[in-house]
Amino acid sequence: MPLVALWGVLACLLLLGCKGREEHEGTGWQHPTDKSMPYAFAENDKVPVYARRWHAPQGFPGFPERWNASVRQHLRQEAAAGAAEAARCYRDALSNPLSPEARRKAGVQFRLALHRFNLASAALRRGEYLRFEREANLPGALRWQTGQDEPEIGSPEAKKGGTMRLALAHAFPNTLRPFGPNSNNSTRRYLYDDIDLPLVRLHPLTGHIIPGTADRWAVSEDGMTVYFHIDENARFSDGCKLTTRDFVTALFIRTSAFSGEPFFEDYYRSFAGITIYGNRTLAVHLRSPRPYAPYYAAIPACCTAFYAEFGADYPTRYQWRVPPTTGGYTLSADGVVPGRSLTLSRVRNWWAADRKYTRNTCNVDAISYSFIAEASKRRELFRLGQLDLLNGRNSDFWYEGLEIPEVHAGLIQRVQFYNLWPVSSLGIHLNCSKPPFDNKDFRKGFHHAMNIKSVIDTVFRGDAHRNGSYFSGFGMYSAPDITAARYDEDEARACFARAGYTREGSDGILCKPDGTRLQVTVSSRIDPIYANCMEVLRIYAARCGMDLRWETLDDTIFYVKVKDKQYSASIFSWSFSPPLPEPGLFFYSGDAYSPNGTPVRGTANVTATASSEIDAAILACKTAATEEQAAEANRRLQRLVATTYAWVPGWCTPYCRFAQWRWVCWPKTPDYNFCPPRYHDPLDSHVYWIDESLRDEVLRSRGDTENMNEQELVIPLPQNLH
Repeated sequence: MPLVALWGVLACLLLLGCKGREEHEGTGWQHPTDKSMPYAFAENDKVPVYARRWHAPQGFPGFPERWNASVRQHLRQEAAAGAAEAARCYRDALSNPLSPEARRKAGVQFRLALHRFNLASAALRRGEYLRFEREANLPGALRWQTGQDEPEIGSPEAKKGGTMRLALAHAFPNTLRPFGPNSNNSTRRYLYDDIDLPLVRLHPLTGHIIPGTADRWAVSEDGMTVYFHIDENARFSDGCKLTTRDFVTALFIRTSAFSGEPFFEDYYRSFAGITIYGNRTLAVHLRSPRPYAPYYAAIPACCTAFYAEFGADYPTRYQWRVPPTTGGYTLSADGVVPGRSLTLSRVRNWWAADRKYTRNTCNVDAISYSFIAEASKRRELFRLGQLDLLNGRNSDFWYEGLEIPEVHAGLIQRVQFYNLWPVSSLGIHLNCSKPPFDNKDFRKGFHHAMNIKSVIDTVFRGDAHRNGSYFSGFGMYSAPDITAARYDEDEARACFARAGYTREGSDGILCKPDGTRLQVTVSSRIDPIYANCMEVLRIYAARCGMDLRWETLDDTIFYVKVKDKQYSASIFSWSFSPPLPEPGLFFYSGDAYSPNGTPVRGTANVTATASSEIDAAILACKTAATEEQAAEANRRLQRLVATTYAWVPGWCTPYCRFAQWRWVCWPKTPDYNFCPPRYHDPLDSHVYWIDESLRDEVLRSRGDTENMNEQELVIPLPQNLH
C-alpha cells in the first residue's frame, strides 16, 4: 500500500477512535448533557446557593479545597525559600570579602529573594486563592467600563457567505486538543487562538481595551483587582451558556496533572487569586498593579459540559474531540479530512453576530485549510483558482512566480499590507547549557560569523530588515538602540581563538589543540526558505573557520527538541502579541536550570539564559505600575539580553505580502483601508469577505487579456494612528 494511502487509513482510524467507537472518540463525539454530570458541591459545602447548583466533571468535587491547599503550600514554600535565600545572601555579604562585581550580584540576589518572600507572604495574608461570594458582596463603588467608544471593526458593506480556501505548508496536526501533549502545534492558532473571544481584547486600530465575552469590567482603586461581568448572551458554539463556572472549570482542567500542561499551573499562580460573584461576575486579583490590567487578567474559559469525561486518559480520549469556542467559527466532524484538510464553519446563531466590534467580522460561511507541503503544488492550485489567497513571503514567488497572465490582467492582485505588530524572535537561538555555546566568547564569535545581511540581500532581495532587540515592534516598550553584530571574519576568528579554537586545519576549519573541530549543527523545521538561508550562512561561516551543518525536523519533533534544550543552535522564533513583552517567560533563570544545575526541560527559556541582572530586570518589568515604568524596565532588560549573545538576530519585515483573487474583498472605511493595522496576518482579522458574483465574473473573463490592468495593493499604516 502506498505510504500516503496508509497514512490516510491510519488517520481515519485515529479520528474514529482507537476502539472504533465514534460515539466515544473522534470528531463526531457529542458531549453529554450538563445535568448528567454530578453536582460540583455538596449541600453542606460553605458556598453560595448558585455554586451548589453547578454541575461539573467527575473529578471536580473537592477541587477548590485541593487547589487552595496546594497554592497555600506552594506560597509557604516560596516564602520560606525567599527568606532563606535572602538570609544566605545577607550572611555571605557580611562574612566574606566580595569584589565590587560579586557584591553587586549578591545585592541583586538579595532583592530578588526578598521580593519573592514579600509576594508569597502577601498572597498568604490574602487568604484562599479561589473564593465564592454572593453577588451582593461586590464592592459598591466600582467604575465600570464598556469600551463602546472605539471605531467599528470591519465594514457594513461586507457580504455574508462563501468559503475562503487556503493552504498550509505545515504538517497535519497530531491532535485537535487546544492544550495538553503536542497541542502547541502550528495549526492551533487557526482553530482556536485566533477564533475564541476572551473576556476583553485590544481594538486592532486604537489598541484600547474593548469587550470580548465580558460586556463590562472595572479595576479596583489600588489597581490590584479586575472585575469582569460576562455578557448575558455569551454562548459556546455548542449552545452552552458561558458562566463563571466555565472559568473555574478551566482552572480545574488546565492545572490537572491529567492535562500534562505544567505551564498553566504557573500561569494561574501568577495571580493572587480568583473570586466568583454569582454566575455572571468574577474578579481576578493581581500580584501587583500593571498597565493594561484587564487585558492581562482575562483568564480563559472551558466549556464545562464538553469536559464531562475528563480524567486520567484525557490526552487520548480527547485527542480528536473538538472543543466548543466562543468565537464565530468551529470545526465540525465533517470538516476534518485526515491528513489533508480542516474546515471551519461559521457558528449558527452566533451570539456575537450583531454585537459592535464583531457584527462585520466572520463573514464567510467556511474557512478551508488544505495541508500542502509542496510549494509548486500550492502555487498551481492558486493559479487555477482552487485557492483564494496565497502567502507571498517567498521572494521568488513574489517576483517571478507572479509573472502570470492572471496577475497581468488584474484578476489576481498583489497585496503588501503594512502592520503594527510585534516582530517575532526569528533568529538563531543558541543553547547556552551545552558546549560550545556555554562559552560567551564562542557565542560572540558565532554572531560575527553569521552573515545575515547577505541572506537579506540574496534570499530576500533586500526586502527584509535585520532584527535588533529580542522584543522589537512593541513601540515604546522596545529598545531601538540595539543593533545586531556585523559579519566580521577577523573578529569571529579572534573570539573563537579566545574560546580555544587556535589551530586551522587543511580544510580551513578551526580546531582546538586536542583536535576538536569548530563544527556547529543548526536545527530548523522543514522550510525551503531556511534551506536557502543556511546555504548562504554556511559559505560565509567557512570563511571564519566554522563548519556549519544543517538539520531539518518535523514541526512537532523540532519544537519538542528546542523546548527540551536538546539542540545546539536553531532557527526558531516565538510569536509575540501586543501590548507588552513578557520577558520573564523567555529569560528567567529559574526556567533555565534546576537547583541541582541540570537544564530544565519544557520551558520557554530555550537558550538556558541565567543571569541575576536579567532576573532583576524581569522583576522590574513585572512590578512596573505605569506605562512609563514598564517601558524603561523593558528597554533595560533588552539591552542586558543583547549582551548575553544567546540569540543571533534574524530578519523581519514591517509588512505582510500575499496574492489574492479579486473576489476576496476587504473593508474601505474612514478609519482604515483594507484591514486594521494591529494584526500580524490580515486573515486573522476575519474582516474579509468573498464576493461570489465577482468570482463568477472573474472566472468568465480569464481568457480575455486585451484590457490589461495589473494591480498591486500597497496598504500603508493609517495616518490617524497614535
